Amino acid sequence: TMQFENRRSERGFTLVELAIVMIIIGLLIGGILKGQELIANAQVGATVSQVKSIDAATTTFRDKYDSVPGDMDNVATRLSNCTGCVDGDGDGRIEGNGPLGNPNGEEQHVFRMLSASDLLGGVKNPAAPGEWGDIYPEAKIAGGFHAGYDNSGTLGDNNSSPAGHYLGLVSTWNAAGNDDTLTPNEAARIDTKLDDGKGNSGSVFSDGNNCSTNGDYDQENAAEICDLAIRFQN
Repeated sequence: TMQFENRRSERGFTLVELAIVMIIIGLLIGGILKGQELIANAQVGATVSQVKSIDAATTTFRDKYDSVPGDMDNVATRLSNCTGCVDGDGDGRIEGNGPLGNPNGEEQHVFRMLSASDLLGGVKNPAAPGEWGDIYPEAKIAGGFHAGYDNSGTLGDNNSSPAGHYLGLVSTWNAAGNDDTLTPNEAARIDTKLDDGKGNSGSVFSDGNNCSTNGDYDQENAAEICDLAIRFQN
């Protein structure tokens, strides 16, 4: 009798109990993964909305002031509340080091002017900028946006890029793109929503070592190895 009682006290889980535990664990894992997917989708969607908002704000600015933000001349009289803004040359191009380069010249004043004209939020425009959100808007997914004109014909991974104004989605607010902002999957999803989903063509394309091969994003790679060039004001 003593041996029988000891064996009863040492019995393990039944198969039914183990199955219930496994189901609960599976539901928890599935819920976490689904939650992560929903967050990722929301970030991509919000970033795409930001791009469209910047494009719309720029169009309104041009209609209102007959000038491209950043390129405006006589800023002191035309947009007197634009702290830190410097006159552009009024040639219709946002000039500097290009959308994927370290912002310089007119590129430093694009979002300052859009903010001062109450056409775009997300920029505080302090006297001494030091992070995303100061003079360049922070992207919802990662990094933030620079803006500039490019006519090189070889921007990023596109060897036949059309001349025009582009947003650079990069990781560091005051430096050139370093190919470390997005994963290829994130880049591909933004590209697909705005353009053709190809990393080497169209109006949205990648910049980064191995981000895309022959236009196909390496979506199995989970590393952050991509920047994006996004044409606006087409």
